[in-house]
Amino acid sequence: MQSALPDTAPPELLIIGHVTRDYIRGDTRLGGSASFAARVAATLGLRTALVTAAPADFDLMEPLRSLPNLSIHAVTTPDVTTFELDYSGPRRRVILLSRARSMLASDVPEAWRDTPMAYVANVAGECDRALIEGLRSKLICAELQGWLRKPGSNGVTGPMVAPEITTPPQGLRAAVFSEEDHPDAEALAEHLAHSGLTVALTRSSRGVTIRHGAERWDVPATPAREVDPTGAGDVFGIALTVALARGASAPEAARAAAAIAARVVEGPGLGNLTADDARHLPAARAS
Repeated sequence: MQSALPDTAPPELLIIGHVTRDYIRGDTRLGGSASFAARVAATLGLRTALVTAAPADFDLMEPLRSLPNLSIHAVTTPDVTTFELDYSGPRRRVILLSRARSMLASDVPEAWRDTPMAYVANVAGECDRALIEGLRSKLICAELQGWLRKPGSNGVTGPMVAPEITTPPQGLRAAVFSEEDHPDAEALAEHLAHSGLTVALTRSSRGVTIRHGAERWDVPATPAREVDPTGAGDVFGIALTVALARGASAPEAARAAAAIAARVVEGPGLGNLTADDARHLPAARAS
């Protein structure tokens, strides 16, 4: 476990989910919504805690371990969740090669249990109802990707709808996913909105649709010179979570998140994102 945050400064943001090993066009990269979200939050200056699962010798995590503002608790597992992304056909194929064990509410260190906001970065079904309902954060947002796909016998993932989509966990306030995550994305977004969630359905360079109850807002993407869109949805999700937790309305939070995501797509890694981009977020409330 890494403890980068002083005892007098508890985390503002808790992130839970698998870091992953991604094979992309011959390259091996650190992946997973949790790793992208943690890097962005720490870069923006938020005191961030990451709970994940990976082997003790998973060297791809080194860039995370060196970040200021980020504390990591990694449950030691024999396997790391590993994906191969195949772009050879007309549509991207996502192949699950291995999976770390599921995350548990008991994996969260006691000192982090009352973190005000939580982002559940679910990529391989590792985060379930019991995990979310065991958290004590006032605002919980979930990345839904891991509840919308499952691997077949050859590891190639296909669409599914997990029970957590049909009946959302208690305590879940917001959800983020892409229109590419499921063929019925529009209907699922509407269902979740009528279940009481604030739902962000991202549409790449075409922006995002925000729903809550019967209300709907279409928020355009912030102009950017796109170089590498990898992780943009994860960046949007974590920024949306922070903005909502700090009191922004749903459309205000979406505009702030779009501005931050735009900086990330302007280059590899975190693109042109800097600590100055925290200006797009509402100010933190005095405790």
